[in-house]
Amino acid sequence: MTESPDDAFALALLQHPPAPLDIAANLARLDREAAAAASAGASLLVVPEASLTGYNITPEEGWGIAALADGETLARVAEICRAHSIAILCGYAERLGETLRNTAELVDRHGATLARYRKTHLWGELDRSLFSPGENLSPVVELDGWRIGLLICYDVEFPETVRRLALEGAELVLVPTALMHPFTFVAEHMVSVRAAENGIFLAYANYCGRERDLRYAGRSVVVGPEGEERARAGEEPVRLHAWLERAALERARSALPYLRERRPELYHTAPPPS
Repeated sequence: MTESPDDAFALALLQHPPAPLDIAANLARLDREAAAAASAGASLLVVPEASLTGYNITPEEGWGIAALADGETLARVAEICRAHSIAILCGYAERLGETLRNTAELVDRHGATLARYRKTHLWGELDRSLFSPGENLSPVVELDGWRIGLLICYDVEFPETVRRLALEGAELVLVPTALMHPFTFVAEHMVSVRAAENGIFLAYANYCGRERDLRYAGRSVVVGPEGEERARAGEEPVRLHAWLERAALERARSALPYLRERRPELYHTAPPPS
């Protein structure tokens, strides 16, 4: 990474092919990449949706592989964070009571969980056959002085989710994803709009390659608060790095004061179409 701007936050995104049902291999990769990201100066590493367990798996496999939030898999993630002094956002299939959830966990460099978010908007039959939806959007938490919110994949395609986090003070929204072909417009256009319309940074970490019958779109990206790309992947495995500076938030929100000039008294919630 180049020299840090003043008051900047160093972020790394990992784009990789999935290894479904192989927690040991996925933890080993996370360990290697966390060490490399930390050596390059990153304070936080973000990996794709359900990267510890695999995403395109059957319900039977899900029950067999799912991790407990207080179990050995997440304890190992905490060890990796402490070993390399880096925060990690990782995803996994979580066993929660009698349900499975699609979960993302933000762990700080000391191994403490800052936020645990369960995907609220499930995509298609794959998600719905495996997971129960989360009931709450992410809290906004602080990491190294930055206020951060979490979403997972399809969640970011609903403008209300990002707007809610921005209104609660989020400066950076992290989105682990499993975006597949042909929906490349989400990575190429939609996430940039979400960042610009809310004056935030947004980090979108995707898979590449194949997982059974899915072909992933890659195109992981870090977007700035004016919709500008800070780092962009193609469709090959890569670790992206970007500096995020708070001055860019101030410039964007001054130039495009969407949050300040909202008129919520005019915005009525319509019933969904039948």
